[in-house]
Amino acid sequence: KQWYQRREAVVSTQSTGGIAARSGLHCSRSLLARHTMKPTLIQAAHMTGSSATHWKAERYVSVITAGAIAGAVVAPSLAVDHILAVVLPLHTYWGMEQVFLDYIHVKALSLIVGWALKLLTAFSVVALLYFNQHDIGITQACKDVWNIKRDEQLD
Repeated sequence: KQWYQRREAVVSTQSTGGIAARSGLHCSRSLLARHTMKPTLIQAAHMTGSSATHWKAERYVSVITAGAIAGAVVAPSLAVDHILAVVLPLHTYWGMEQVFLDYIHVKALSLIVGWALKLLTAFSVVALLYFNQHDIGITQACKDVWNIKRDEQLD
């Protein structure tokens, strides 16, 4: 309930461009918005709308990513590699999208960078799927890179 009330105070003061003094907090509008717009897991369960769906999707992808990495260590397979080929670029896309939203404020540049990120993400998914299907795969490639130093010491 308190989170929602603080969020309403931020939204109402954003339209006027003032500092969110009504909520009793004395910090800038953008800092307050960033702080109050990040819900906890319990608060997100009661959220509705597209932002709630997006927030939940990010959490699901994070859990799937952690599970796929553990699966790649315990039982590597083509299926695990394909899951990694999709969730790793998606997870990276959402992270970089937030960085660009926070630091690029020129509208035209923001559009260009946004589309470049989308294209790079799509290319990454296709390239990783191709690598999994026609080469050694993500899991074996990581194992090979991990063992390079050890192999050099044995020679």
